[in-house]
Amino acid sequence: MLPPDYFDYAADDLLGLYSKLDETITRDIVRRLVKTGGVSSTANWQIQRLQESGLLLDDIIRAVSQMTDASDQQVRGLFEDAGIQALEIDMSIYRAAGLSPPPLRQSLGAMQVLQAGMQKTAGHLKNLSMTTAIASQQTYINAVTLAEMQVESGAFDYMTAIRNAVRSAAESGTEVLYPTGHRDKLDVAIRRATLTGVTQTASQISEHYADDMGCDLVETTAHPGARPEHQAWQGKIFSRSGKHSKYPDFVKSTGYGTGAGLCGWNCRHSFFPFFEGISPSAYPRETLRYYENQTVRYNGKAIKYYDATQMQRAMERQIRATKRELAGYDAGIKSSDSEELKNALTERFQAASVKLSRQKSQMDDFLGQTGMLRQTEREQVLGFGRSQAQKAVWFGSRKR
Repeated sequence: MLPPDYFDYAADDLLGLYSKLDETITRDIVRRLVKTGGVSSTANWQIQRLQESGLLLDDIIRAVSQMTDASDQQVRGLFEDAGIQALEIDMSIYRAAGLSPPPLRQSLGAMQVLQAGMQKTAGHLKNLSMTTAIASQQTYINAVTLAEMQVESGAFDYMTAIRNAVRSAAESGTEVLYPTGHRDKLDVAIRRATLTGVTQTASQISEHYADDMGCDLVETTAHPGARPEHQAWQGKIFSRSGKHSKYPDFVKSTGYGTGAGLCGWNCRHSFFPFFEGISPSAYPRETLRYYENQTVRYNGKAIKYYDATQMQRAMERQIRATKRELAGYDAGIKSSDSEELKNALTERFQAASVKLSRQKSQMDDFLGQTGMLRQTEREQVLGFGRSQAQKAVWFGSRKR
């Protein structure tokens, strides 16, 4: 099993690697925007913009290809660590039951599961990254088209139109494009794909050992703030075969194997072997009731812990959106040769800095009142580094 808090930090190193890709793409888009040299509806100008979008696409594909080897190494290390951690508690339970499970590296079947999970996730991450090329090209085309329409209509001058286009591109950020047409921010997509791959592979390894050890019963993990539909089965004992007279069917009860169920999308639950008469339940009923009914106080009102986590997620999304905006303005300031445009983008950077300062203060107040823990990794933005953060803090403090 993997403990629930494992998922809070497991993908951090891999996300750090993808931050370099995100920064490269964002800066390339903004650099091309601020160097348009004027906006017009002439055919020559439009042809030039399409040529730029083609060069952008080539550059992004090249950057993704260069990162693939490093990403594969990170995935391998993450999965090997997850496999070892997943079995640590399971092994102690099997030994307590008088069984002798082999170490992970001595189990051919388990290592095949681990290898398959690595390869599948690494391939998925590469595919997601490649879709950023198409999505980012479209982001550039949309931003340029926005500038063109604003200038052509007479609603804005060139400088304002480019400033708006930079903001549009920055807010979009680096995205992945799914076959369904759905889009996600690169960091969100990478984190979800990585953690889903890890938890599914770890659960399949646990299943392999349970088969080898003849273990039919398993107990699911539990944690505060679980989504309501998962509270119904967390911390309970199930029969993998579905044939036990006392315990319910594992798959039917938990939705194991589906995206919305146990070990599915963004699920932090796992499971471990249980031997009736030998294994004590890890989650007494009073603990589960406490998890389900836990509340926090915010602005004088009692709020369900799960609802409070959703409020925190919303605040984190707002902070990330503002950081993306700041990263885009910073890239534009550094790329522009025009002092007028630099000054215009600096004004936007200052305004966004004040907004970020206000959002952080709101988060500090929320965490202070509720006692919930800050999850800084959820407030980070790929491409928003220390230099941008320092400038944002300085501008934000000046305007408060």
